[in-house]
Amino acid sequence: MTDLSEQAGDAARRPLTLLLRAAITRGDFPERLPADDELAATYDVPRAVVRDALTALSDVGILTRTRGMGTLPTDDRPASFHLLSMPAEGGVPQYSMHPRVIDIATVPTPEMVAARLPTAGAEVLRVEYVSAPDEQITGVSTGFFVLPKAEPLRTADFGDNVYSFLAAAGLAVSATDFVIGAITAGDSLALRLRTRASSAVLFLEHTIYDEAGDPLGFSVVAMRGDRLAVFSHAHG
Repeated sequence: MTDLSEQAGDAARRPLTLLLRAAITRGDFPERLPADDELAATYDVPRAVVRDALTALSDVGILTRTRGMGTLPTDDRPASFHLLSMPAEGGVPQYSMHPRVIDIATVPTPEMVAARLPTAGAEVLRVEYVSAPDEQITGVSTGFFVLPKAEPLRTADFGDNVYSFLAAAGLAVSATDFVIGAITAGDSLALRLRTRASSAVLFLEHTIYDEAGDPLGFSVVAMRGDRLAVFSHAHG
């Protein structure tokens, strides 16, 4: 079986870089990002990981870091838009992400995730998986789910996609929202996707709502465009 592991440092830098990118793109930091020490405490990672993530975002033009001024978002941020709202009640979508779960763990709720999951407490369930058809990585997802409601996910069979995962845990889904755009892969993400640094990849923010319409899960997903085809069918 192909080794799909990654270095521990990259495993920490990659999701933080994507979370900060999503927060900056959505305008969570309109003027200035928090200090490195504050970000390290908020996201429960070493300061060196924060520094590496911010450097990666600086290298692709998302922000600037200037001594004495701090870390500032630039005007050269990618546009993002709400592309799709997909009702999911009454069935599980039939498609396969060829998932391979990397880690399931309880973690402190990141500030950016708390803003997307307003019912989340101090901790959330983090689920990381890669999509690997034919043993070739096409994407990586870091998802956060509200506890204690998502507790059954710890032992549920993932199945073909995140919806089958939730169904196996007895969790109903009423709707799903996506924000889809394109980003430039930094070093840690490029290593995870087995592609070149600075390659263009698809970037998704994925929110899943429970049967009451409350946000249940939020994920950041990066996918290689050269290994992905998307088909959409809509009807009135």
